[in-house]
Amino acid sequence: MILSMIVTILIWTVVGLFQAVPEVFNGFEWRLFVSHMIDAWTWALLTPAVLLTDRKLKSSQQNAAKLFLIYLSLSIPFTLIHTYLTGLFLYPIPDIHWNPLREAQFGIYFFLGGWMTYCAFVGILQAFNYYKRFLTSQLKLERAEKRFVEARLNMLRLQLEPHFLFNALNAISSQVVVNLELGQEMIEDLGALLRGSIDCQSSAEITLAQELAMLDHYLAIQKLRFGDRIDIRIDADPATLSAMVPSLLLQPLVENAIRHGIERRVSGGTIAISARLADDRLQIDVQDDGVGLPPDWRIETSSGLGLRVTRERLEMLYSEAGEHHFNVSPRQGAGTHVAIQIPLHTIGGEIDESAT
Repeated sequence: MILSMIVTILIWTVVGLFQAVPEVFNGFEWRLFVSHMIDAWTWALLTPAVLLTDRKLKSSQQNAAKLFLIYLSLSIPFTLIHTYLTGLFLYPIPDIHWNPLREAQFGIYFFLGGWMTYCAFVGILQAFNYYKRFLTSQLKLERAEKRFVEARLNMLRLQLEPHFLFNALNAISSQVVVNLELGQEMIEDLGALLRGSIDCQSSAEITLAQELAMLDHYLAIQKLRFGDRIDIRIDADPATLSAMVPSLLLQPLVENAIRHGIERRVSGGTIAISARLADDRLQIDVQDDGVGLPPDWRIETSSGLGLRVTRERLEMLYSEAGEHHFNVSPRQGAGTHVAIQIPLHTIGGEIDESAT
């Protein structure tokens, strides 16, 4: 309270000095200077009442036209009170002969000057209120957009999980009949993978180390299923393990490589996953030496759920232009190459690239 009063007095002191500056250039006249300062300090005394009125009107949520009429009607009593108080404070100084309490003819001059000051004060106050409401609405809009993005990301993730679960259960069911013990191991890995997925369900991003840990359970299922026909190679720079990535980023890409690349070859094949730092970005590559892409294949027209959802999730998380890169192309020699680049950040801050 005391601090706000001090700030109010300082602001009106600056206003008074600003009004007195032209008089100083024409030759300093102490009576004019004192008159301007007392005029400004009188408004400092009335400021709490104006602010209280503004707070009451804001709480009643008046429309702009009604607010204008109310402030216009209040301008008369506020200006009259200001004129009277100013005259009262100036009265002990007989040399200030233009005191409205000494000479009534100066009352109109004080009233008009006070009325213009009141209008300027209220106008600045309303401009500040409008700016404050604008910032508040922008903040609410940003929060709404954030909730929309989170909801969209959750929806995309929910599209992935049933798709993956259906494929995994199909793979397990085909093994249970042939080898019950093998089927049980696959069920255990699937359970561990689903638990990990549920644990990070509320997080749009997890560390690469967590993502690779979940991927291990999925790869264990596929290794039990394919045996020596599939070779998985993971090469992740230790400096990248604390980098944040979208949860369930790698699993649909590896699943896509197995189903559409390796599984169609009798001899099987190799899937190579690599992660490295590229300036201030994280570079992730998923490559396979499978049957490759059809000649006329384009990601925009692809019906594959895994690639489409992955692309949409990256676009939602890193919506700024140039923030991410996602490309699917034929691999040199044979197979498919999926290249991803995303901004490099961690939970605790930037990665220390000197560690590399």
